[in-house]
Amino acid sequence: MSEKPITKASELKAFLFISVVLFPLLSVAVVGGFGFIIWMSQLLLGPGSY
Repeated sequence: MSEKPITKASELKAFLFISVVLFPLLSVAVVGGFGFIIWMSQLLLGPGSY
Protein backbone atom coordinates (compact mmCIF):
# COMPACT_ATOMS: atom_id res chain seq x y z
CA MET A 1 0.00 0.00 0.00
CA SER A 2 1.27 3.43 -0.85
CA GLU A 3 0.20 6.31 1.34
CA LYS A 4 -0.33 9.71 -0.21
CA PRO A 5 1.61 12.46 1.52
CA ILE A 6 -0.51 15.12 3.18
CA THR A 7 -0.09 18.41 1.39
CA LYS A 8 -0.41 21.86 2.90
CA ALA A 9 -3.34 22.61 0.60
CA SER A 10 -5.33 19.60 1.77
CA GLU A 11 -4.46 20.41 5.38
CA LEU A 12 -5.66 23.99 4.89
CA LYS A 13 -8.91 22.77 3.29
CA ALA A 14 -9.51 20.41 6.20
CA PHE A 15 -8.81 23.17 8.72
CA LEU A 16 -11.16 25.58 6.97
CA PHE A 17 -13.89 22.95 6.76
CA ILE A 18 -13.57 22.16 10.45
CA SER A 19 -13.41 25.77 11.62
CA VAL A 20 -16.02 27.26 9.25
CA VAL A 21 -18.52 24.42 8.81
CA LEU A 22 -18.14 21.61 11.31
CA PHE A 23 -17.60 23.41 14.64
CA PRO A 24 -20.37 26.00 14.11
CA LEU A 25 -22.85 23.29 13.13
CA LEU A 26 -21.85 21.14 16.09
CA SER A 27 -22.19 24.07 18.49
CA VAL A 28 -25.66 24.93 17.17
CA ALA A 29 -26.68 21.26 17.43
CA VAL A 30 -25.38 20.93 21.00
CA VAL A 31 -27.02 24.15 22.22
CA GLY A 32 -30.25 23.32 20.40
CA GLY A 33 -30.28 19.80 21.78
CA PHE A 34 -29.70 21.07 25.30
CA GLY A 35 -32.52 23.58 24.90
CA PHE A 36 -34.80 20.84 23.57
CA ILE A 37 -34.02 18.63 26.57
CA ILE A 38 -34.79 21.50 28.96
CA TRP A 39 -38.00 22.31 27.08
CA MET A 40 -39.19 18.68 27.14
CA SER A 41 -38.33 18.27 30.82
CA GLN A 42 -40.30 21.41 31.66
CA LEU A 43 -43.19 20.19 29.54
CA LEU A 44 -43.33 16.90 31.44
CA LEU A 45 -42.27 18.01 34.94
CA GLY A 46 -43.33 21.65 35.03
CA PRO A 47 -41.11 24.68 35.43
CA GLY A 48 -38.60 24.81 38.22
CA SER A 49 -39.73 26.51 41.41
CA TYR A 50 -37.44 28.71 43.44
